Amino acid sequence: MFTMVPATADQKMDPAELEKKLQELESEISKFKDMLDRTHGEKSNLESNLESNEKSINELLKKIQTIESDLSRGEDKIGRLLDKQKELQRAKSEQQQYIANQIRAAYKIGDQEYLKILLNQEDPNQISRMLTYYDYFNRARAEQIEAYSKTIMQLQNVAGLIDEENQILVKNRSRLQRQRSGLLSVQKEKRKILIALTKEISTTGKEIEKLVADRQQLELLIQRIQDGVANLSTPAVAVPFESLKGQLLLPVAGKITHRFGNRRNAGKLRWTGVFINAPEGDPVYAVHYGRVVFSDWLRGFGLIMIISHGEGYMSLYGHNQVLYRVTGDWVTAGETIATVGNSGGQKNPGLYFEIRVAGKTADPQSWCMARSKRAA
Repeated sequence: MFTMVPATADQKMDPAELEKKLQELESEISKFKDMLDRTHGEKSNLESNLESNEKSINELLKKIQTIESDLSRGEDKIGRLLDKQKELQRAKSEQQQYIANQIRAAYKIGDQEYLKILLNQEDPNQISRMLTYYDYFNRARAEQIEAYSKTIMQLQNVAGLIDEENQILVKNRSRLQRQRSGLLSVQKEKRKILIALTKEISTTGKEIEKLVADRQQLELLIQRIQDGVANLSTPAVAVPFESLKGQLLLPVAGKITHRFGNRRNAGKLRWTGVFINAPEGDPVYAVHYGRVVFSDWLRGFGLIMIISHGEGYMSLYGHNQVLYRVTGDWVTAGETIATVGNSGGQKNPGLYFEIRVAGKTADPQSWCMARSKRAA
């Protein structure tokens, strides 16, 4: 969250103007990223294919989740409609029985008309009672017949709705099957690309060179983002990120296999964040309130998200399988923003996580506590 400060002219910026600035920033960063790809070490064809492939997986998984949600809602709706149908069928049976009882009562009385019955009565009180009885009897019968007709109509409507929902379910299940087949195909292709990419890097002996280039590319991107968000307004009343040092939770539950400052490979490179081993598909949570300032694929880090928390604080989440938030979105602490993956050429699934203070990396473990357990 952001520090409590007096409202300034920038913080009173019109929402439309703020969104316009965010869109401009997103466009500039996108162009800047393309420029980095062209000038800071050419991407190989394999890396370009990997980017395209992993972006496709990202979109396919989101579509699958949307369809699965639609299916779940449809099945719930059909369940409610079936319950309603049973309720109406019970009401129909009761109404049929009631009307049958009335018919039997009318039959016992016979087909005598009101006038004939009344003329046979000599007691005025008896006449009054008979009139009241017949009036009540006919009203009750008319009401029951009307209620029965409404029940029949409701049953027909419910049956029609159930049929419609079942047809939608059939279509959605077919869509889901197509998307899953497409996903399996793309995932199979990704495995081939990763094998070829690993071979390419090992045979050229440029693994360390590539890591250096990827890190430099990220640093340039972070600097560009830092410059861009400095001019954007932020909420004036919020808990500052700085005040929660040591109280935040890591984005995922898992074992930290690479710690901040550890030596990386045989070179002089060191880890500037932490890598947390976690199962593919596990949710990735935002560590704090903030605004997404980058959500895209970046060489060496795969599908990556960067969140600005104001006052120069940022958090970075790399190697995701799916990104659920886009540039400009507000997120809250504990909100699911992505899922664990192995994008960007990572061999094993897990999350790469950084915390930035004024653009410089800081030890995430000095800011965040471990999560005690995985999400259910």
